[in-house]
This record gives sequence, C-alpha cells and structure tokens, in this order.
Amino acid sequence: MTPDRIGFTNVLESVCDGTLVVTGRLEPGEHAELAREEIEIAIPGERALAEVTYQTADKQQHRRSLTDKHVSIIPAGQPHSVAWRRSADVTLIFLAPRFVADVAHRCGMERFHLVEEYAALDPIVWHLGRELRGELRRRRALDPSYLESVATVLARHVVSTYAWSTHEANGLPRYKLRHAIQFIRDNLDRDIGFHDIAAHLNMSPYHFSRMFKRSTGDSPHRYVVRCRVERAKELLVQTRWPITDVAFDVGYRSQSHFTTCFSRLVGISPAAFRAGG
Repeated sequence: MTPDRIGFTNVLESVCDGTLVVTGRLEPGEHAELAREEIEIAIPGERALAEVTYQTADKQQHRRSLTDKHVSIIPAGQPHSVAWRRSADVTLIFLAPRFVADVAHRCGMERFHLVEEYAALDPIVWHLGRELRGELRRRRALDPSYLESVATVLARHVVSTYAWSTHEANGLPRYKLRHAIQFIRDNLDRDIGFHDIAAHLNMSPYHFSRMFKRSTGDSPHRYVVRCRVERAKELLVQTRWPITDVAFDVGYRSQSHFTTCFSRLVGISPAAFRAGG
C-alpha cells in the first residue's frame, strides 16, 4: 500500500518488517476503499469526525461514527469505506497478518479471530498512535528497531483485547460466534442473558454457554458486561447525559450497580472516566 492510494497530503511514513506507519492529512470527502491485506489500525487526529461503513463476514452492513477520541481496529480482508466530515490529521498503522500471527503464537494463541472495532475507546492504542505521529514529525523517519518494538507492543495488545482464540472443533463455529456477538451488541439496553442469546442461535442454553466460553475465554455474562462498559465509555465521552441515563441505556437498572461493574473493569468510576476524557 502506498500513501497516495489513501488520499493523504503532507505524508510521512516509516516501515519495518511487518509494519507500515503512515501519517498525514485527509480532507473532507468520501474515501471508498477495498478490503486490505493488512490489519489496519486508524488513529484520527484532533477534531476528526468521520462515518465508517463496513461489511462483516456474514455480509451485514454496519455504520459507526468516529471522532478524535476513537481508534479503529480493522481485520485484514474486511471491506470498509470512510466519509471524512472535517479536515484532520490521521495516522494509520498496517500490521502484516503473519507478524500478528507470530505475536499471537508467542502469546499462546495458535488460531485466532480478530473482531473489528471501528470506534473503540482504547487509550493504549490512542497514545501509541500519537507517539508514532509525534516521532515521525520530529525525525521524519523512525528507526526500524524502535518501530518494530512499538509494533510488537501494539500487536500484543490487539491480540489480547480484540482477538478470540478459535478452536471450532471445541467451540462455536465462526458464523455462530459472529451472530452471538452482533446480537449482544444490538441488545445492550435489554436485560439479556445466555438463554436469550442461545435462543437467537437455536441452541441449547447450556451447550451455547460452554461453547461460547471455549471460543472467547469469557462466559456470556462477562462478555455482555464488557460490551456494556465499552458502550458506556462512548456515551460518557460523546454525550452530556447524566450517569443514571447512561446506566439505563446500557442495560443497568440502577446507577450503583452500573458504577460497581464499570469501576471493576475500568479501574475508575464513570464520573472519573468522564472527567479524564
């Protein structure tokens, strides 16, 4: 991939084995893109605003809003297009699948499936992207050994946060896992449990629960809680809603229960997260 193919101006780039970093400026407009061979990580700069349209493996179309507080984690081969609403700096990191697979192997994952997150609130990826952008601007190029070390840290984080170990003989088939995850995301405001997800997949509840945990490492309940907290992060950053309303919107019926779950996973309270955002 070359920078001109993605519409950048004021381009700076650096490369090492398995990793390409490109930073530059994008003007408002539609940027239709084919599915890429690499895993793509996008870190928008200040005041960025975009709409991302993407297609999942089961041919479903989805759309997400992207701001300068978000990052995008895009699996290799996933078609997507971006409509930029404002002129903004953007940093893109392209990781070769073989590089990420090698990192995953060292983390004990022989086979894995990367789940897309087009508008993730991820401070680790966000800060690493800003650091790479700053270094490129200062030095005009990055030392390959430095870039490789940052890419390794980034790949480890992506694998541990956005990838599931897939052993289809012992867990859910990939298409069922995809449908389960999408059902959870679409119903976060409801009081859903593993019985509901299993019914959506036409599976026995207890068989589904066992297979889901083998596929993801999480019980269905814990995965639902994680999704609710991620959605709550978005609302805390993007809206001025009272915390009680945020709690209700992501499926909690009391602010105290929401605060307990949020604090356990994030390490700080919803109010502290909003103040720091």
